[in-house]
Amino acid sequence: MSEETTSNDKEFLAEIEVMDLAPIKDKTFVVAVATGDPKGIKFLCSTIHGPYNFSEMCQEVGDMWQREQHHAKAIILEKNIKNKVLMLDENTVDYIEAHYIDIMMEEALTSFDEKQFTCVAGTVEEEIEPEKK
Repeated sequence: MSEETTSNDKEFLAEIEVMDLAPIKDKTFVVAVATGDPKGIKFLCSTIHGPYNFSEMCQEVGDMWQREQHHAKAIILEKNIKNKVLMLDENTVDYIEAHYIDIMMEEALTSFDEKQFTCVAGTVEEEIEPEKK
């Protein structure tokens, strides 16, 4: 199973939310086609591509959904091999899919109005299983 860094019990409707994406804007990503449970961490390894900055990742996630109707897994790249693998959670990917054009436009303009955010971008981390002897 996976552990989510955000916990919201209310129903998430990506189209009407206003998500604060600041926690992930300075990250570098790779993107792949998601497989299995949307809350899980599985992806089709032969589809992985990147690295992308935040804006490029948003465009790739949105384009993948628009063109192919495939949900994406956006994996945050990390150099330290001791750190757990982080990827964007289901709500964050859904939000980016629904709003990627607006997100990219805001990034291009880099002058944000003061928004009232209704949620915050989240990640899912890989659980490392104990080694078998």
